[in-house]
Amino acid sequence: MNSAMTRKSHVWLQVAIAVALVAMVCVGMAQAAEAGTLKVGLAVVDITPAGSVYMRGFSGRDKKPSEGTYKEITASCIVFDNGETRAAIVGVNVCRLPKSYFDRLREIGETFGIPPHHLLINVSHTHCGPNVHTKRNAEYIEKIFEPRVLSLIETAVADLQAAKLDYTVGSCTIAINRRQLDAEGKVVAFAPEPRKPIDTDVPILRALTPEGKVRAVLFGYAAHPTTMGGYLIGPDYPGFAKDWIAAAYPECLPIFLQGCGGDIKTRYTKIKQPIGNPTKAEGRFGHVLLEPVEIVAEIGHALGRAVVTATCVPPEPLGTYLGGIFDDLYLPDRKDPHTTFHPNAVQVLRIGDVYIIGMRSEICVDIGLRIKRELAGLKVWANGYGHWGGGYLTDAQGCEEGGYEAKNWYHPTAADIMVKKVVEITRELAARPEQEK
Repeated sequence: MNSAMTRKSHVWLQVAIAVALVAMVCVGMAQAAEAGTLKVGLAVVDITPAGSVYMRGFSGRDKKPSEGTYKEITASCIVFDNGETRAAIVGVNVCRLPKSYFDRLREIGETFGIPPHHLLINVSHTHCGPNVHTKRNAEYIEKIFEPRVLSLIETAVADLQAAKLDYTVGSCTIAINRRQLDAEGKVVAFAPEPRKPIDTDVPILRALTPEGKVRAVLFGYAAHPTTMGGYLIGPDYPGFAKDWIAAAYPECLPIFLQGCGGDIKTRYTKIKQPIGNPTKAEGRFGHVLLEPVEIVAEIGHALGRAVVTATCVPPEPLGTYLGGIFDDLYLPDRKDPHTTFHPNAVQVLRIGDVYIIGMRSEICVDIGLRIKRELAGLKVWANGYGHWGGGYLTDAQGCEEGGYEAKNWYHPTAADIMVKKVVEITRELAARPEQEK
């Protein structure tokens, strides 16, 4: 009897092992089937203050709190999942984000399978947003901003759905360089300078359902969202650009990334009379014909139209590869370049064959343009305003020209170091063997 029971137990054990093996094989087959396919999850939260808060963006703004809202501000997240790994991008409509949020968002991302170097965070840099660095806004930060922003990744992961991606680059000229030069090539004023470059590119990455419906449009541009000042909360031109895109693609989530626009403003200009003095600024930034909010809306709608127009021809499909590299670097001090260094950071996130670059600091346009020249042949999307502040970063020529952006703590060689690192890690990502993609 004991022998029979033993044999019976042995048979059942073999059956159980066989069932377990079949189950393991089935799981493995399911995982293999999912690998190489793509899912995308989305999340957006309203981070508009419910009452008055202290603002950030213009000097002297901290003397009194905000007086209302002209348009809501938001934070958004898109998560990519290819069955092997995940990546995510978070965009927040504030001027600057404390380092603690970058750290906490990366910790949260890790709990949901997003490696820290696969999470890119970017702020729009609106100058009409709440200050999330000051204790005077403690109630807003504790009750609205922090819980909502920190919930984004979990919400987006819960929303993961089958998707396909495409990518294109549009063109827009709502920007103008703000470093006006005199006859000697020195910055004479914080004023419109049409002879200096802007970056007209509008990179656009779309997430679509398998049937082709657009669920999300990730787009970027390089220009300061400083079209209006005052004490009204709002997102500046990126918010109105999103409105146009959302109207063109119903139920779509538009997400904006701020590019390398450290020395770029939007093109709302007027002439300062009298003119003809080469040592004085010939123009200035000002509102003509329209009131401040109206001109912000007009500029934003122009960017939105540029996005929609670029996608009238079907963009190029993207693959499912997800990867990224994050690297700290230390930039030499302007006065003491041999012994004093300032922490900075560089990130490259690869989605398909698009390389989305995130750099700490307010990166001036010449640096972004140079990166794209040095990486010609690759789909490169260059952004500043990632990570946590870092001041302005201009190149050696900008330092020689002087002006507001050159009054930073970086040595003129700092831009070369930044560009070299960006190019290095972008090429490293591009060179990874096919089986790792």
